[in-house]
Amino acid sequence: MTTETINEQYIGSGIVYVDGRDVGNVSALDFALEVETKTRPSYRPGGGNIASVTRVSSVSLSATLDSFNNANLALSLRGVIDVKASKVVTAEEVVAIVPGLVETKEMLDTTQEVTVTDEDATTTYVKGKDFEVTAAGIKPLESGDITEGNALKVTYTTRAASALQALVESGKEVKMIFDGINDDNGRPSVVKVYRWKPSPMESLSLIGDDYGEFTLSGDVLADDTITATGKSKFFVREAASA
Repeated sequence: MTTETINEQYIGSGIVYVDGRDVGNVSALDFALEVETKTRPSYRPGGGNIASVTRVSSVSLSATLDSFNNANLALSLRGVIDVKASKVVTAEEVVAIVPGLVETKEMLDTTQEVTVTDEDATTTYVKGKDFEVTAAGIKPLESGDITEGNALKVTYTTRAASALQALVESGKEVKMIFDGINDDNGRPSVVKVYRWKPSPMESLSLIGDDYGEFTLSGDVLADDTITATGKSKFFVREAASA
């Protein structure tokens, strides 16, 4: 028989897995239980209540992440990911905006050659003199030979990338496992959440002067396949006793 530790302080750290995938650094992982209390007032002398019952009306889980990979963002933006290999795009037709950004359909690899010509490909414009290159497209220079409204053709190499298509899926249920450790005593603890359904994030900051982070939060749902007496349908925490 294992003797339970009576006084155990806790400072938590660990790795969070979603459907077996390591989601990267997680700075906060919090459960929240919403309860509803029903009472029966006593109308006898002295007042008060003669009965009360408290029910758990919902269980939720939130995780604060700072790894901005598309797999993590897809969970909170109900997205799907397209994996794109590098390729050459030949003579993509665009219209000049001077000054401004002329976007290309794909992400440019700025380390590779980019060719910009006029509509008939009789004039080839010069990088650095007529235009600059960014990952999002080309930027005609006011001092160059490209004029507003010119029809152009751009040949470039795309950057290998993953593309997150946001808000195209319904909510997804996942299994969350926290492979943790109590830094106070060095003992491992494992938390398993059987059904977690993250909601769409309320905000996503793309510009700032500090490292970014975002929060995944959603309901922890009951797993009705768990029918054994005394076994939680929501989550279990196992903590090493020695």
